[in-house]
Amino acid sequence: MSSDMACTKYTTITTENESCNLGQPSLPDQQQQAKLVGNFEKKEKGLKRWFFGIICALFLTTIVGFIGVYAMVSRSTASLQSQLGAVGTFTKLERHNTTCLNGGLFIIESRHYKCLCASGYSGIRCGKDIDECSTGTHNCHEHATCINTVGSFQCSCNANYTGDGRQCRPNFCSTNVGLCQHNGPCSDTSTGYNCSCNIWHSGNHCEQDFNECTGGTHNCHQQATCANTVGSFECSCNANYTGDGRLCKANFCSDNVGLCKHNGTCLDTFTAYNCSCNRFYTGEHCERDINECTSGTHNCHQHATCINTVGSFQCSCNANYTGNGRQCRPNFCSANVGLCKNNGTCLNTSTGYNCSCNIWHSGNHCEQEHDHVIMTTKRNWENARRYCKSIGGDLATWGMRNATVRNWIVTNMIETRPPGYYWIGLNDLEREGVWKYIDGVPVTNANTDFHQGEPNNSGDCGQLYYVQDFAMDDYPCFINKLAICEK
Repeated sequence: MSSDMACTKYTTITTENESCNLGQPSLPDQQQQAKLVGNFEKKEKGLKRWFFGIICALFLTTIVGFIGVYAMVSRSTASLQSQLGAVGTFTKLERHNTTCLNGGLFIIESRHYKCLCASGYSGIRCGKDIDECSTGTHNCHEHATCINTVGSFQCSCNANYTGDGRQCRPNFCSTNVGLCQHNGPCSDTSTGYNCSCNIWHSGNHCEQDFNECTGGTHNCHQQATCANTVGSFECSCNANYTGDGRLCKANFCSDNVGLCKHNGTCLDTFTAYNCSCNRFYTGEHCERDINECTSGTHNCHQHATCINTVGSFQCSCNANYTGNGRQCRPNFCSANVGLCKNNGTCLNTSTGYNCSCNIWHSGNHCEQEHDHVIMTTKRNWENARRYCKSIGGDLATWGMRNATVRNWIVTNMIETRPPGYYWIGLNDLEREGVWKYIDGVPVTNANTDFHQGEPNNSGDCGQLYYVQDFAMDDYPCFINKLAICEK
């Protein structure tokens, strides 16, 4: 080929081609050639624009159609691939020696050569078995075992389950006789099994004996002891109780002779016992002596002393009292000779004693002596004097002459209101108008306090008269009046 020619060579799948472009020769007339070339170039540019527009329109139409076809083919290929397995890719030089294995399908996709593998195989030529068990692409049940095979897999239900491997249901109860112990019913569930235990057992397999004693489900009596047994329990009444364990009644009295001391009576109660003590003892077992003296339950007299003894008490009358202690009467007079002075008479009373004094003495023991007494019965002057003499005295004389004594008698002994008339030892019986005291002492202005204008010869006997401020005057001797006796 000549040197002024340019050539290009390319290869296809089956042939090789060459294309050459010729160079342009020299023109003798350069100007003419240039003009022709300019006109040609203008026309060429216009044709190029028109041709380029046509080409672009066709290109765009071709591209859009190609994209749609490519998408449809891709979807078909993907669908087929999913049905047959993995796709292997290799070069065109390998194509002449390629055979897809294990039923793989040879295809061309996107200018590539591929083997579309059947399910269960992968690799460029579909020569590699897929382990569905390890890749997790199997559909065995969760309680089944996956077993890989050449080009596939198998499912086998695990122990205690039954089915085709894709579906497995529990079968624990049938395959495990006695799985639930102590006659507990076995029930297969959706995920395993369940043992329904009787009331005496618990645990997943009813293997645990239920302790009714510690669990509080026994019915032993409160006074009984619960003893757990396999599958049940036993009740036994405690000491001092009797019964079958479910019902226990107290038996303290029979089991414990002499439980109540000092002849106390033992009484069984619903839950224990009670000692009924006699009145001299107390305590749970009548063991404690009651001190009747300090507790105030004795019956000693108020004037007696209580002496506690074991199981009882004694009463002893106090000093100056006599009796059995329950009854005590005063004995002051006999026990105390001379208790009342000045010949006073001693008289026992319900609460003690009393001294009855003679008219000239007073005080608890007649120890106080008096020189004057008031006669309490009205008498005439003669009888009044006779009375005073009968008690060892006479009508008052010296006491009337002594103003201090007379005033004390008036203030403390006689009444200052009617009848305020009192005979005294003063008269003029021996000689009219000559007044003297019965002890022989003559009347003077110094020793006798006659009221003004007295004596007025109205009588012969002297008296004290309250109207005249207990001054002296004369009065008829036959009139009955009270009198003042003097010792």
